[in-house]
Amino acid sequence: MDIDRADPPPELYTIDGAVPAEVLEARVAWLRRNPSHPGHHIAVSCELKSVSVAEAAAQFGIDPADLTAVIEERAPVTPDLALRLEEAGWSPADRWLGMQSDYDLAQARRRRGAHGSVPAPQARATEPVATAS
Repeated sequence: MDIDRADPPPELYTIDGAVPAEVLEARVAWLRRNPSHPGHHIAVSCELKSVSVAEAAAQFGIDPADLTAVIEERAPVTPDLALRLEEAGWSPADRWLGMQSDYDLAQARRRRGAHGSVPAPQARATEPVATAS
């Protein structure tokens, strides 16, 4: 598991259960920077519904290996899968795609922060080739 996606740091918790507003704000900010992959939510939903991955995949009309890839965060929730989840009553498609978008954006920000500034643009294959006159 990626260290940046581990639980929030201990200083964001209190012992007596009283949580000051600034601590709650820090928790929310941390969660926004570290959203879960939607596959995690699918796995939790399977557990809550007492449904195996194979049973859920059958319910969605997809191959169990494809659902496993999403749950293991090796594949994204696609628009097709989001619609299948919605049709099966597992939350609206836009919610699943929103989670995927939030996750993808956080990963891109993390990569950009790890590598510094925006990389220089590269030449596109569609640009005209200079001709000698």
